[in-house]
Amino acid sequence: MQKTFKSAFVILLVLGLLVIMTVPVFAKSDPTPPSTSLRDPVVSPMKLGDTYTSSILEVGYMKGALQKEDQSMAPVGRTDEQFGSNGLVISDLSGKEKVKACFYFSGYNYKWAGTIFRWSGSQWVKQVTTITVDPEGTPMACASGLGNGTYALIIYYWGPQEMSYPTEPPPLHSPD
Repeated sequence: MQKTFKSAFVILLVLGLLVIMTVPVFAKSDPTPPSTSLRDPVVSPMKLGDTYTSSILEVGYMKGALQKEDQSMAPVGRTDEQFGSNGLVISDLSGKEKVKACFYFSGYNYKWAGTIFRWSGSQWVKQVTTITVDPEGTPMACASGLGNGTYALIIYYWGPQEMSYPTEPPPLHSPD
């Protein structure tokens, strides 16, 4: 009787484990984006009534951008830096009309620094940039007095160097 009970217990245990391992699991997607996702820059006119057109330009489509080994996008000639968000194209300004552009910069408080740059056709040109916060407390890099052109937030890390680890184990030495 006891032998039959042990055998039945083992069979049920094995069947239970098989069921647990073969039952499909479905993950429910989260409809809200993570807080680490990049937000698009915002533009506002310097004077009421000024008209302009702005469009978002994904980093991979910007002129003067190259992809680094770590898959981040860097400005040409500035491989120690990277783009902090999508770019911004401002157009249809006339005469003395100017705009203010702000790029969300959530990494600012975590040993990252950055500046807004304008693409001149051959290089990225630094713009006067100030750091402010939006009503929710998110840091923003802003530049005022901008005209028609392509703009981007270029960022760099100024904190302590990360530890590097060898990509391959050291060779084994055989005893002599």
